[in-house]
Amino acid sequence: MNQKLSAGMADYIPTWAGGLPADAPPRQGTPEYDKFMQERERKRLMPAAERGDDAKPATAPQDAAH
Repeated sequence: MNQKLSAGMADYIPTWAGGLPADAPPRQGTPEYDKFMQERERKRLMPAAERGDDAKPATAPQDAAH
């Protein structure tokens, strides 16, 4: 019983208190998760130029200060 209860409790803890962030994927085994995975696979198969995702900026090389 405690396992089932504790698995769902994290969904109700605010982010500032260590809960799930707003952009966390849905839990596995739910219909939302299946839709999320289908969309993720669809985007993976698309060419990068057509995805429409924000491009992640390349990190600038850091100068070593040894």
